[in-house]
Amino acid sequence: MKGGGHLPVYLPWITENINGLVVTSLGLTLISTVLLIFIYQRFRKITAMYGDLMKGQEGRNLEELLLENQRVNMEASQRLTQLETAVTKLETESEEMVRHIGIVRFNAFENVGSDQSFSVALLNNHYNGVVISSLYGRELSQVYAKPIQKGKSTYLLTKEEEEALAKAINK
Repeated sequence: MKGGGHLPVYLPWITENINGLVVTSLGLTLISTVLLIFIYQRFRKITAMYGDLMKGQEGRNLEELLLENQRVNMEASQRLTQLETAVTKLETESEEMVRHIGIVRFNAFENVGSDQSFSVALLNNHYNGVVISSLYGRELSQVYAKPIQKGKSTYLLTKEEEEALAKAINK
């Protein structure tokens, strides 16, 4: 026989072991079937996960979604940086704004009642600012302002101005 000269040598072995070959073939078929079922189940699970991931995206692919997400994150990061800068600026500016106020009303002159005169202390967080006093009289009213640095004035303060300053500092 041409090209098949070795077949007669194996033919007796095949016929002697046909039962084992059939069992082996069935075993391999069973293992292959189990593996195919396992792969199919994994494929269905991955397909379902992909469907959930893409739900509501109207045909957009994952790369488009990731690029859009990256763009949104960059914009949010830039906005956060802007907000941090603005907050730092506001914190610095707020240190100089009036934060502590003390006011005292009093009668500057004996013949005028109703505590129409006053002293008011307006201070920032460093206790810098001003004390303003208004002295009210029937025929004359006067307003004075005295600068305050670190809770002290280089000008002589009246009892009412000192009281207003103390109220502002102790708040």
